[in-house]
Formats: sequence, structure tokens, C-alpha cells
Amino acid sequence: MIIILQKKTLTKMTKDLKKMISAVPALEMSVLPTTVHRLDRLSELLGTDIHCKRDDLTGFAFGGNKVRKLDYLVKDALLKGADSLVTFGSNQSNWCRMTSVAGAVNELEVFLVLEGSRPDKPTANLLLDHMAGARVTHVESTTDDAVEKAARQLADDLAREGRKPYYMAVGGSNGRGSLGYVRAFLEVLEHEEKHQMRFDNIIVASGSAGTQAGLVAGKLLSGWPGKITGITVSRDRVTQANRILKIVQETLEILQVSVEESRIRQAIVTNDDYLGEGYRINTQECLEAIDIFIKKEGIFLDEVYTGKAAAGLIGLARAGTITPHERTLFFHTGGNVQLFE
Repeated sequence: MIIILQKKTLTKMTKDLKKMISAVPALEMSVLPTTVHRLDRLSELLGTDIHCKRDDLTGFAFGGNKVRKLDYLVKDALLKGADSLVTFGSNQSNWCRMTSVAGAVNELEVFLVLEGSRPDKPTANLLLDHMAGARVTHVESTTDDAVEKAARQLADDLAREGRKPYYMAVGGSNGRGSLGYVRAFLEVLEHEEKHQMRFDNIIVASGSAGTQAGLVAGKLLSGWPGKITGITVSRDRVTQANRILKIVQETLEILQVSVEESRIRQAIVTNDDYLGEGYRINTQECLEAIDIFIKKEGIFLDEVYTGKAAAGLIGLARAGTITPHERTLFFHTGGNVQLFE
């Protein structure tokens, strides 16, 4: 076990992180690296330097951040001899949509447990689940715990029947899934190195916590000095930070790296000022951010994740928390299929 503490040059950051992440088996369903480009009109509007990492363009099953996680999780399932994937989410889960397609492509049967009643006509993500051949069970519950319990029970039932199910946490948010965003962080370092520049901030939607956890792990492993802020979309900042901590620790354990808990906590920044009344409950700031991104940059955001994250980006810039002299990277994590709900 090693502890990453020392400051490093950008080249050394990139080389060290690339070596670590390359040692873990993964599929290549994602089309990587995703592009980074400057948002010129938004930068002018807000008086600061804003760039966008286009993980809505990962190229698999309508794109989005979840396929990066599935590259590691589905590979692990195959290596363990699984014949099926079991997971859960909301009726309009981006995660479940991508899991359905990843399973089909890799000849693994997919079982989904979804929160919400069965609609008369499936739309958007749910429609795509069915098109990919997923076997869907609906649970009419308003708590994540009940849906997760039903999914775990389904996995146990399949195992008793002689099947080999591979159970996955919602959003692919565990240590192995979050390796996908350690890899994404490596792409950020490579972009900085190629263009001889440095981002001061990263802004990202923080939902099931795995995406931010992977980025935080990448920051710790490389020694990158910038700030990663997760705009929470489903829970308060303290609860979210604790979830991220657990996943970062799992990720580092897989990579056989030890980092003190205090250092991990210091690297975790969560902001719940743009959460509103909760998950999937819209806000005026979110709707304004979606409108601005469409009309200024031709980029569509969803109402659940990236719209609220963009509201955070815009709000922090307007408040001067992101200063005119800073360079900020906004992660577009996808989810646009939700607009067709």
C-alpha cells in the first residue's frame, strides 16, 4: 500500500494515474476521450472562463456518464462468469437504460427493478429499456431502500434458481464503477498537458455519488491542486459527502492506494444550494440554466442532473465564488433522453 502525498508535475500526474488505471480490466464500450471545448458565449455572459467536458457524447446507447462505469462493472461481471445483470433505479433512470443496452451487447440478461408504476405507454429511457430486451419489474414505492431491497431479493432468487446474477448498485456507484471517472479525470489531465493549461475548478452533478467520487479519487491520486464541486441533485450536502467518501475509499482500495480519511474529506466539496425540494423536482434556476445553455451554446441539458449542475455553475459565477480569473470545467454527464419523458 502507498500513500500519495507529494506534489507532482503535470506530466508525472498523468503518467502515474495512467499506469494505475490501465492495470484494471475494462471494456471499451465508451468512445473516449470525450471532447473538451470552451463555452465562449457563456464565458462572455458570466465574465469567467468556462469549458465543457462532453460526457453526453460517450457514444454508447445515447451517451452519458454511466457507460464509463459499465466498462468496468460489466467486465468484472464477465470475468466472474455472470449470466445476468441486476440493478435498480427510477422509471426514467439513465443508468438502467445504459445497463439494458450494455447487457444486450455482452449477451447478459438484464433484470431491472424500477421505482414507479408501470405506465400505459413507456417513453424515453423506459422505452429504450424495453427495446434492449430488459426484464422490468415495477415497484410502487417512494423510498430507495424498498426498491434496493426488491432488487437484492431478485438477485438472491435468481441465484437460488441456479443463475449467476451480477448485482450492481444504483448508478454503478461503487468503487469499481467509479474507476470510470478516475479514467475521465486522467483525460482532464491529458487535456491540460496537451494545451499547457490548468483548470481551477470542476463542476459536476452529484447524484448517486460515483461520478464525483471517481473524480475526487483521480484528484487525490494525481495530486491535482484544483477544486471539484458536486452540485447535489438528490440529497443534502453532508449526506452526499459521506456517500462520496465511502465510494472514494472503495476505489482507492481497488487501486491498492491508502489515503488518510481527513485528506479525502478535504477534497470532497458538495453544494446543495441548487437542490430545491429534492430529486426530480424542478427549480426555476434549473429551467433558466437549460434555457441559457440551449440559446447560448446549442447544448441541451436534462432537468434532473445537468440542469441543476449548470444552475450551480451559473449561480457560483454570478456570486463571484467562481472569479473572472479562474478557469472552470463543467462536466456534461448526459441524461438528455429525460427531455422526451
